[in-house]
Amino acid sequence: MPRVESIKTLSDMTSIGFEWKMVPSSRIEGYLLYRLDPGSGERKLKRVAKIPDRYSSHYVDENLQPGSVYIYQMSTYTADGFESLQSRPVKAKTYPMVNSVSFLRAIANLPKRIKLIWRPHSDSRVKEYIIERTSVKEPRKWEKIATVKNRLSAEYIDKEIKPEEVYIYRVRVKLCNGLVSEPSTAVKAITKPLPKPPVHLTATHDLPRKIHLEWQPSPTADVIYYKVYRSPFAKAFYTYRAKTDVTFFDDRIDGDGKIYYYKVSAVDKDGLESPIPEVPVMGSTLAKPLAPIVTAAKTAFNQGIIIWEPVDDRADHYDVVRTYWDGLIKKERTFANIYGNKFVDKFMQPGIKYTYKIVEVDRNGLRSDPSEPVDLYFEARQ
Repeated sequence: MPRVESIKTLSDMTSIGFEWKMVPSSRIEGYLLYRLDPGSGERKLKRVAKIPDRYSSHYVDENLQPGSVYIYQMSTYTADGFESLQSRPVKAKTYPMVNSVSFLRAIANLPKRIKLIWRPHSDSRVKEYIIERTSVKEPRKWEKIATVKNRLSAEYIDKEIKPEEVYIYRVRVKLCNGLVSEPSTAVKAITKPLPKPPVHLTATHDLPRKIHLEWQPSPTADVIYYKVYRSPFAKAFYTYRAKTDVTFFDDRIDGDGKIYYYKVSAVDKDGLESPIPEVPVMGSTLAKPLAPIVTAAKTAFNQGIIIWEPVDDRADHYDVVRTYWDGLIKKERTFANIYGNKFVDKFMQPGIKYTYKIVEVDRNGLRSDPSEPVDLYFEARQ
């Protein structure tokens, strides 16, 4: 049987074309093509095509690996199944896959993002870019995070990241035929770190209706303001209270002896906020003075005499509150600005029971709770 002679090849990236001299014999039915892939470890050629027309002289072997060497042989066959000797071996190599991008750079120290830029690929067959990422914590665990369409595109911004964590990126190119290149050289980048929180936060306990906070500045250079958080509890329920560009804050509070817990964070020019400290600082408004204790209460010469002792040393003056019943009407009068610890009521009427309470007032105007009440009464003379 006649053999195939004069085989020529023409290679592409994933295919090899064949041209041979047609065998002019009426005995043959067509041609058989055999292939050996040395890179696969195979030792025998296997049939990859049956060309059922003796007048054929061209064929394309497709779906091959880029940059690979293949060995081919051809034979003829008859209608009743006889096959000729195979032709001499022909070696052919597919074109290599295009390289990935030749230049890749990661721009770090950006707030909550990392920017990748690369040089657009010169091969017009490039359809898109595949972005892959891993971290220094798991350097072998690469994941595809994005696809950038269009060969002329040249950047990608990754926003799905954690602050102050190092990431590693690489890029593959995908051709219009679906082939994907090997990865580019990997690059590392880290996001801009969060600013440091302020230090040495203090809160007052001795100011009326106010808690004054002070702290040392954050050591981070580009901090532009601070956020104050407050809670009535030490461990939870902190809410935003104020924003300030100085290192102090006066928290105005409507109440005496009110206790609050505070935390302060720093915010930089890019809007990044420092971690909120774990340990709070407690502050409180000045508590009310303690109520004085009445030590003596008596009547003499149709006058009431009341003597008391302070429990603390905050008294600036005292108010004496007197009440009595006039029929069904309760009347009240306050004798204000009593200095010292004695009060003489010269306005008593016989036959009326008067009740007295003493209120301590400090220099800030804070008033104590009233003292325990005392009653005075004298009979009308017959």
